[in-house]
Amino acid sequence: MDLTKKLIFICGKGGVGKTSVSKALALTLSKKGLKTLWVAFEDPLKPPGELLEISPTLWHLNCESITAFEEYVGLKIGVPSLTKIFLQNKLMRYMAKAAPGIHDLVLLGKIWFERKNYDHIVLDMPSTGYGLAMFQGTENFSKLFQGGPTHRDALSMLETFGDPSETHFLIVTLPEEMPIRESLELNGYLQKMFPKNPASFLVNRSFPKPVTAPAASQSPESWIGASPIPQSALDYVEKRSINEAYNLRLLEQEKIEFTELGFLLPTEDKDLIHTLSEEIENHVILH
Repeated sequence: MDLTKKLIFICGKGGVGKTSVSKALALTLSKKGLKTLWVAFEDPLKPPGELLEISPTLWHLNCESITAFEEYVGLKIGVPSLTKIFLQNKLMRYMAKAAPGIHDLVLLGKIWFERKNYDHIVLDMPSTGYGLAMFQGTENFSKLFQGGPTHRDALSMLETFGDPSETHFLIVTLPEEMPIRESLELNGYLQKMFPKNPASFLVNRSFPKPVTAPAASQSPESWIGASPIPQSALDYVEKRSINEAYNLRLLEQEKIEFTELGFLLPTEDKDLIHTLSEEIENHVILH
């Protein structure tokens, strides 16, 4: 698992910890003295397009489509007065919202243009369906609108995302059946879009494994025993870890290698993100 690329997309089902993992990874990279940008997309709790300096080597961007579109137009026109006239035109503003794929194009395009300003950009992608739609929207735009600078930019963006020397996809899942199945579906779609750039997998919040692993032919019910109800806190941990081990066979059956992060809690001197950042370093996810 190589998470030292210029663009690092953190993908997966909602609720698996993408935001925490992406922030912790960005923090880990920035602690190495690398200029790092941590990106969220259209967070309603933060000002649109806000760029916040967290530390001398770490920034956070709330990437928002209207702000990104205005920046893109200004970049392409290059003349402030003409840019202002263009953006004030009602038809142009309507097209900015209605043109197929333009919303996704300007969001990803903003990040694509920013990559020259940072050593690393870590992207907290929306949940599976919307995250995929952003790539598909950019691809659709490149097919629908042939010719012109925007078409060429869309093609260049897709080429960058498919280049394993520049971009990495990390799929985050939980050791539970539904998130794992959804992550496998996501992986299939990403493989079709970017066949030369395979994703890696991170299983988040895993419980400690049982001392003795059950046989592959056994069901989790037979592993857990006569009663599925935990008799104590220790029994709960054991039953849960056994069930998780069974669920992870879904990845193993597909011959997918994955890295696991344990179930972490904040401590008195460290919040969850700093604890998770240390865990990332300890598991040698970066190499």
